[in-house]
Amino acid sequence: MEKNLSDISLRNGQKANLYVLSLSPKYRPIATEAIFECLRLGYPLNDMEITSKARELQRKRLKGNA
Repeated sequence: MEKNLSDISLRNGQKANLYVLSLSPKYRPIATEAIFECLRLGYPLNDMEITSKARELQRKRLKGNA
């Protein structure tokens, strides 16, 4: 079952789609990917976990392109 960002709530009660829209447009795709990865791994959906996972995903991408 595929979830939409509008169906996902963060720990603080904010909808995930509104969280992503509050970010700079260049960070929105990686933040969206990080949210789904956190859900898949069972991590809590808070800003710290999402940011950490986004940075990890970004590092993997950069390492893969080198």
